[in-house]
Amino acid sequence: MKVFLILFSFFVLLGCKVEPIVELDQINGYWQIEFVQQENEPFKSNQLNLLYDFYSMKNNQGIYKKVAPQIDGSFQTSESAISFEIIRDDGNFIIQFTTLWNTWIKIIKHLDSERLVLFHEQRSFHYKRPAISKINLKND
Repeated sequence: MKVFLILFSFFVLLGCKVEPIVELDQINGYWQIEFVQQENEPFKSNQLNLLYDFYSMKNNQGIYKKVAPQIDGSFQTSESAISFEIIRDDGNFIIQFTTLWNTWIKIIKHLDSERLVLFHEQRSFHYKRPAISKINLKND
């Protein structure tokens, strides 16, 4: 009987799949690229990152745009934005971006209040919340 329980426990643990850490509501706000990783080799930019990615989502649909932080804590942005939808597919969360000219996807590998990791075209993009975004953010 003990052997059966041990084997049963082993197969249950073997069959468990680790789900990625994803808290979808945390995508809202500003994100600063920290580094890009390809084939387990990280690449960091030597220059100051002058643009942040901004996401605003409700009911798994939203907009994405690039914004430039200003010295007074505000953000400069254009009026253009890219629409996106978050889809769950085979255990993964996928962001599907759509413009008039193109559609592409990025896979969410990790998302919490401080970190975001997106996978696209054999690269992992690692983001962090910029310190300025913690001041007083409200998404409309």
